[in-house]
Amino acid sequence: MARVCLDEDVHSSLATLLMRYGHDVTRLEDAGMSGSSDDVVFEFAQNQHAVLVTGDLGVADARLLSSKSHFGVILLRMPNEMSSDQVNSEIERLLPDLALDHLSNTIVVIEPGNMRVRSTS
Repeated sequence: MARVCLDEDVHSSLATLLMRYGHDVTRLEDAGMSGSSDDVVFEFAQNQHAVLVTGDLGVADARLLSSKSHFGVILLRMPNEMSSDQVNSEIERLLPDLALDHLSNTIVVIEPGNMRVRSTS
């Protein structure tokens, strides 16, 4: 299964969901990375050989990622009104179609009812 790094803007309950599916999950808060810059967050995930899950457009900027090799970025574009349970349900619905261990140099954008996959290489 995949190694996954959750940015601090992602609810901790997603870690539980992903671990239930057998993924190795690191939360930035647990790694003492709270408040780190986008560059530091990205490099931490790469050093972990992990897919980075974030809601931060700065970290998931395709223009910047196209010049770097990476293990994959999942950008969550969920409305603030969605509860963490609703967000997790949406992600769980998409997990069968989302090969987390094969996302190198790929950005996945997840929105309510939609998933877009884009290669950055």
